[in-house]
Amino acid sequence: MDITCSLLIQEDIAQLQAAEKAARDKTRADRVRMLRFLKEERIAGVSQVAEVLGYSVRTVQRWWQCYRESGLAGLLAPPRHSGTHHAGGLGGPAGGDAGWPHRWEAQTYLRDTWHIGYGIDAISKLFRRRRTKLKTGRPRHRNSSAEQAAFKK
Repeated sequence: MDITCSLLIQEDIAQLQAAEKAARDKTRADRVRMLRFLKEERIAGVSQVAEVLGYSVRTVQRWWQCYRESGLAGLLAPPRHSGTHHAGGLGGPAGGDAGWPHRWEAQTYLRDTWHIGYGIDAISKLFRRRRTKLKTGRPRHRNSSAEQAAFKK
């Protein structure tokens, strides 16, 4: 049994049970449940916790690493997404706009312009159903304008 896991967890079992009940969704509750199982030493290690909770070993290892780096608050924090997220586009509110960087912008546009009240999840389903995708321009080489000007002459 990996005793170091139980020693590394700062919170006591009562605090973990309270945090598990207060969790907003199943995934966050499962993250706290992982800590509680390791603190109670009911399960030998992270790989067996993954099996009991029904997640991959790598996912639970990532949770454990997140807890060790930033504590319970970091483990329960909403995920940080890297890069830009596009929900697709309706052509944009201003004629030549590249698309919708966020679904809430589409929601605001539909509400303010057309007086249509859609929730964020409904907009996502609408975009999927209509196969609406982000409109982007074709990629251009950084020296293309000079090369094109030379070719035209």
